[in-house]
Amino acid sequence: MRRLRFWLGSASSLLVSCWILGSALAQNADSVDEAPAVGEEEASATTGGDEESVGEETPGSDPSAEKNEAKILFGRIDSDIGLAESAYLKRMIEAAELEGAGVLALELNTFGGRLDAAVAMRDLLLDTSLETVVFINRRAISAGALISLASHHIAISPGGTIGAATPVVQAPGQELAQPVEEKYLSYFREEMRATAEARGRDADVAEAMVDSDKVVEGVSDEGKLLTLSTKSALETGIADLEAKSLEEALEAFGFHGPQETLERSWSENLVEFLTSTPMVSLLGFAMLFFAYMEYQSPGFGGFGFGALACFLLLYFGHYMVNLAGWEELLLFSLGMGLLLVEILVIPGFGVAGVLGLTSILVSFSMLLAAGDWSDFSFENPFTLQAATQVLLTLLLSLGAIAAMIFWLPKSRSPVLRGRFVLQQELATAEGFQSHDEENDDLVGELGEVVTPLRPSGKAKIGERRVDVETEGGFVAAGESVKVLRQEPGRIVVRKV
Repeated sequence: MRRLRFWLGSASSLLVSCWILGSALAQNADSVDEAPAVGEEEASATTGGDEESVGEETPGSDPSAEKNEAKILFGRIDSDIGLAESAYLKRMIEAAELEGAGVLALELNTFGGRLDAAVAMRDLLLDTSLETVVFINRRAISAGALISLASHHIAISPGGTIGAATPVVQAPGQELAQPVEEKYLSYFREEMRATAEARGRDADVAEAMVDSDKVVEGVSDEGKLLTLSTKSALETGIADLEAKSLEEALEAFGFHGPQETLERSWSENLVEFLTSTPMVSLLGFAMLFFAYMEYQSPGFGGFGFGALACFLLLYFGHYMVNLAGWEELLLFSLGMGLLLVEILVIPGFGVAGVLGLTSILVSFSMLLAAGDWSDFSFENPFTLQAATQVLLTLLLSLGAIAAMIFWLPKSRSPVLRGRFVLQQELATAEGFQSHDEENDDLVGELGEVVTPLRPSGKAKIGERRVDVETEGGFVAAGESVKVLRQEPGRIVVRKV
């Protein structure tokens, strides 16, 4: 019980400390650098009464575009799309709404990335009330194409490309990525189509970027995945105009006003590493391994702190970039509580244990998937992908533990045996005993169970409190037992 109190106390203090640290980092990450307004001189000159300048058209602009005065928040993504990018976009939108900005402008240059993160970013762009502008600086491939289609306005640089959005997967050891299963393809095809329809763009063209069997007359041929150049993107209406920079695109769209630039924070760069698939799998494996080693060790020591550290890195790494909420932590805590009840209170392994283990696995599956509760369903293929990763990590950990149990004692390595296996032989001839000699006359004695026997525990026999075990059944505390036999290190009892 003392060990349990220490475990819970240590966990609580570490959780509170990391929550405070995460809150501080989140506040630090919300700071933005204010930039001078774009076109303030031009705007004031126009207000001054130059009627000719009012009717003048910017090359590539829409003549009917109104000159809107609105605060503009800038952001930039020039790497593969991942969970950190999803959190970065969410922080941009929240900062823009908090600062009263009217326009969110994103410069995009990416070859793609995680599709679940891209879908989460797509939802953020569709749900916001801000005017959104995406400037494709060279390329918006795969996941980048979905993000671009979700914005109100799309500008593309000279020599730019957009498309090639078929989901692929690359297993360890494979040189080339392979197409995903049909369920993933169907899911992402509909996401692209629905996104294009929501913004009034050609849904057939968007679908052809995902499905090579989709034919669009004059645009794509059967068997060829669609990727659009700058000229083709303008002709099909996927892009609205060509621009050499984001500032030029905003001018052409008619947006003027003070600017703020929100850069990626150092904490998001760190968490991008912590939330990568290899690191998540490694931390999950280490957490389970350390937890087992701590369970096998007396007291609470380095293995226990190692398991806690791995869990905190997993959870708070996602929490710091808005990819985990208190729901996952509460679900994990509920699972741990049910497991402790199963181990310490209820005999055997039944409903509480199964529910506890299920709660823990679901909490980690939610942790690895982008989005919120509404996205967590078995109809979403990315939910199944996250659950598969959790199960594989669990199986790998169990395999490593089993290998250690069976292989380590037989290892001939002096380093391993010296650190993890007891080397000295404790022989009876040298005076070592496995039990107290005063307990040798207990056969036939009656006693009372002090702690539940599952099948081992404590019993009071006569005036002595001794370690006993049953023949295999469970005996509750307070029951009467009789000593059947004694063996070296064992006192076997039976319920009376």
